[in-house]
Amino acid sequence: MVGKKAIVRFLAEDFPRLFVADVAVTFHGFHADGEGVIVEETMTATLANGNHYANDYCFVFELQDGLIRQVREYMDTARGQRMIFGDVQQ
Repeated sequence: MVGKKAIVRFLAEDFPRLFVADVAVTFHGFHADGEGVIVEETMTATLANGNHYANDYCFVFELQDGLIRQVREYMDTARGQRMIFGDVQQ
């Protein structure tokens, strides 16, 4: 997602349709150096299809003048796909 509008749309509309209940975040680490911050976490939730979701994330925040300039998100996308869509064969 690029830009405020896309991020707000995802958080306000798409996220609650996918993760419908019991959303929880467990933080494992915060690492900061200058204008960079790394956050390690695990998110769990109940999906719209009733499946349980649990995945580890790493967010890299780049700050500029005290504001967030950019965020990069890393996660196990194959694991997420299996939990959301099942074992999909290409």
